[in-house]
Amino acid sequence: ARVADARLPEVAWGEAGPAPDAYPRLERPWPETEGLVDHLGAPFGLTRLGGRPALVTFAFGHCATLCPLVVHEVRAARAELGPDFAIVVFTVDPWRDTPSRLGPLLAQWGLDPARDFVVGGPVEAVSAALDAWAVGRSRDPRTGDVVHPGIVYLVAADGTVVYQSGGGAE
Repeated sequence: ARVADARLPEVAWGEAGPAPDAYPRLERPWPETEGLVDHLGAPFGLTRLGGRPALVTFAFGHCATLCPLVVHEVRAARAELGPDFAIVVFTVDPWRDTPSRLGPLLAQWGLDPARDFVVGGPVEAVSAALDAWAVGRSRDPRTGDVVHPGIVYLVAADGTVVYQSGGGAE
Protein backbone atom coordinates (compact mmCIF):
# COMPACT_ATOMS: atom_id res chain seq x y z
CA ALA A 1 0.00 0.00 0.00
CA ARG A 2 2.85 2.36 0.79
CA VAL A 3 4.45 1.80 -2.61
CA ALA A 4 1.13 2.11 -4.46
CA ASP A 5 0.60 5.57 -2.96
CA ALA A 6 4.21 6.72 -3.32
CA ARG A 7 4.64 10.04 -5.11
CA LEU A 8 7.59 12.22 -5.91
CA PRO A 9 7.49 15.46 -3.93
CA GLU A 10 5.94 18.36 -5.80
CA VAL A 11 8.62 20.77 -6.91
CA ALA A 12 7.58 24.40 -7.37
CA TRP A 13 9.82 25.91 -10.02
CA GLY A 14 10.18 29.67 -10.06
CA GLU A 15 9.58 31.66 -13.22
CA ALA A 16 13.17 32.83 -13.58
CA GLY A 17 14.75 31.63 -10.36
CA PRO A 18 16.82 28.56 -9.58
CA ALA A 19 15.43 25.16 -8.74
CA PRO A 20 14.12 24.70 -5.20
CA ASP A 21 16.70 23.99 -2.51
CA ALA A 22 15.14 20.53 -2.05
CA TYR A 23 16.20 19.52 -5.57
CA PRO A 24 19.82 18.32 -5.34
CA ARG A 25 22.41 19.90 -7.64
CA LEU A 26 25.10 17.60 -9.02
CA GLU A 27 27.70 20.19 -10.07
CA ARG A 28 29.74 17.61 -12.03
CA PRO A 29 31.91 18.31 -15.06
CA TRP A 30 30.91 16.97 -18.48
CA PRO A 31 32.17 13.38 -18.60
CA GLU A 32 34.82 12.27 -21.07
CA THR A 33 33.36 11.25 -24.43
CA GLU A 34 36.50 10.45 -26.44
CA GLY A 35 36.05 8.54 -29.70
CA LEU A 36 32.33 9.22 -30.20
CA VAL A 37 30.60 10.61 -33.28
CA ASP A 38 27.27 12.28 -33.86
CA HIS A 39 24.54 11.63 -36.43
CA LEU A 40 26.57 13.57 -39.04
CA GLY A 41 29.67 11.44 -38.45
CA ALA A 42 31.52 14.34 -36.80
CA PRO A 43 33.52 13.80 -33.61
CA PHE A 44 31.29 14.54 -30.63
CA GLY A 45 32.21 16.28 -27.41
CA LEU A 46 31.10 19.18 -25.24
CA THR A 47 32.34 21.73 -27.78
CA ARG A 48 29.71 20.52 -30.30
CA LEU A 49 27.05 22.11 -28.08
CA GLY A 50 28.45 25.53 -28.92
CA GLY A 51 27.97 26.90 -25.42
CA ARG A 52 24.30 25.93 -25.26
CA PRO A 53 22.65 24.16 -22.33
CA ALA A 54 21.52 20.61 -23.01
CA LEU A 55 19.24 17.81 -21.94
CA VAL A 56 21.21 14.56 -22.12
CA THR A 57 19.66 11.10 -22.11
CA PHE A 58 20.37 7.53 -23.15
CA ALA A 59 18.39 5.29 -25.50
CA PHE A 60 18.61 2.75 -28.32
CA GLY A 61 16.88 2.44 -31.66
CA HIS A 62 15.37 -1.04 -31.29
CA CYS A 63 13.66 -0.17 -28.02
CA ALA A 64 9.88 -0.18 -28.19
CA THR A 65 9.16 0.70 -24.56
CA LEU A 66 11.21 3.09 -22.40
CA CYS A 67 13.44 4.83 -24.96
CA PRO A 68 10.78 6.44 -27.19
CA LEU A 69 8.97 7.63 -24.06
CA VAL A 70 12.11 9.16 -22.54
CA VAL A 71 13.00 10.98 -25.77
CA HIS A 72 9.40 12.24 -26.03
CA GLU A 73 9.57 13.52 -22.44
CA VAL A 74 12.90 15.24 -23.14
CA ARG A 75 11.36 16.98 -26.15
CA ALA A 76 8.43 18.06 -23.96
CA ALA A 77 10.84 19.39 -21.32
CA ARG A 78 12.66 21.43 -23.95
CA ALA A 79 9.33 22.88 -25.07
CA GLU A 80 8.94 24.17 -21.50
CA LEU A 81 12.56 25.30 -21.05
CA GLY A 82 12.97 27.01 -24.39
CA PRO A 83 14.58 26.39 -27.78
CA ASP A 84 18.13 27.21 -26.67
CA PHE A 85 18.50 23.72 -25.20
CA ALA A 86 20.15 21.01 -27.27
CA ILE A 87 19.03 17.41 -26.84
CA VAL A 88 21.79 14.81 -26.75
CA VAL A 89 20.90 11.12 -26.91
CA PHE A 90 23.75 8.68 -26.33
CA THR A 91 23.05 5.21 -27.67
CA VAL A 92 23.29 2.35 -25.19
CA ASP A 93 23.38 -0.15 -28.08
CA PRO A 94 26.49 0.53 -30.17
CA TRP A 95 26.28 -2.97 -31.65
CA ARG A 96 23.16 -2.07 -33.65
CA ASP A 97 23.08 1.75 -33.44
CA THR A 98 26.16 2.11 -35.61
CA PRO A 99 27.28 5.55 -36.84
CA SER A 100 25.40 5.06 -40.13
CA ARG A 101 22.14 4.51 -38.17
CA LEU A 102 22.42 7.59 -35.96
CA GLY A 103 20.90 9.96 -38.55
CA PRO A 104 17.80 7.79 -39.08
CA LEU A 105 17.45 7.51 -35.28
CA LEU A 106 17.48 11.30 -34.99
CA ALA A 107 14.59 11.44 -37.47
CA GLN A 108 12.78 8.48 -35.86
CA TRP A 109 12.80 10.27 -32.49
CA GLY A 110 11.62 13.58 -33.98
CA LEU A 111 14.77 15.46 -33.08
CA ASP A 112 16.04 18.56 -34.86
CA PRO A 113 19.19 17.89 -36.94
CA ALA A 114 20.21 21.54 -36.62
CA ARG A 115 20.39 21.58 -32.82
CA ASP A 116 20.17 18.01 -31.48
CA PHE A 117 22.55 15.05 -31.46
CA VAL A 118 22.36 11.28 -31.45
CA VAL A 119 25.75 9.99 -30.40
CA GLY A 120 27.47 6.63 -30.82
CA GLY A 121 30.65 5.06 -32.08
CA PRO A 122 32.80 2.02 -31.45
CA VAL A 123 31.55 -0.29 -28.69
CA GLU A 124 34.57 0.45 -26.48
CA ALA A 125 34.16 4.24 -26.81
CA VAL A 126 30.41 4.14 -26.14
CA SER A 127 30.93 1.83 -23.14
CA ALA A 128 33.58 4.17 -21.71
CA ALA A 129 31.30 7.20 -22.18
CA LEU A 130 28.33 5.44 -20.57
CA ASP A 131 30.54 4.45 -17.63
CA ALA A 132 31.70 8.07 -17.33
CA TRP A 133 28.06 9.20 -17.26
CA ALA A 134 27.36 6.45 -14.65
CA VAL A 135 24.67 4.80 -16.79
CA GLY A 136 24.08 1.25 -15.61
CA ARG A 137 23.04 -1.18 -18.30
CA SER A 138 22.74 -4.85 -19.09
CA ARG A 139 22.61 -6.32 -22.59
CA ASP A 140 20.64 -9.47 -23.29
CA PRO A 141 22.97 -11.44 -25.61
CA ARG A 142 20.01 -13.39 -26.98
CA THR A 143 17.93 -10.41 -28.16
CA GLY A 144 20.47 -7.57 -28.11
CA ASP A 145 18.12 -5.44 -26.03
CA VAL A 146 19.68 -3.25 -23.37
CA VAL A 147 18.10 -2.70 -19.98
CA HIS A 148 19.01 0.76 -18.67
CA PRO A 149 17.54 3.55 -16.54
CA GLY A 150 15.56 6.43 -18.01
CA ILE A 151 17.97 9.10 -16.84
CA VAL A 152 17.95 12.68 -18.09
CA TYR A 153 20.66 15.15 -17.17
CA LEU A 154 20.35 18.91 -17.42
CA VAL A 155 23.69 20.37 -18.49
CA ALA A 156 24.46 24.08 -18.12
CA ALA A 157 25.91 26.10 -21.00
CA ASP A 158 29.40 25.80 -19.47
CA GLY A 159 29.19 21.99 -19.51
CA THR A 160 28.41 21.50 -15.83
CA VAL A 161 26.06 18.56 -15.24
CA VAL A 162 23.62 20.29 -12.92
CA TYR A 163 20.57 18.07 -12.38
CA GLN A 164 19.51 14.47 -12.89
CA SER A 165 15.93 13.35 -13.38
CA GLY A 166 14.31 10.00 -13.83
CA GLY A 167 10.76 11.15 -14.41
CA GLY A 168 8.40 13.05 -16.66
CA ALA A 169 8.81 16.36 -18.42
CA GLU A 170 7.98 18.28 -15.24
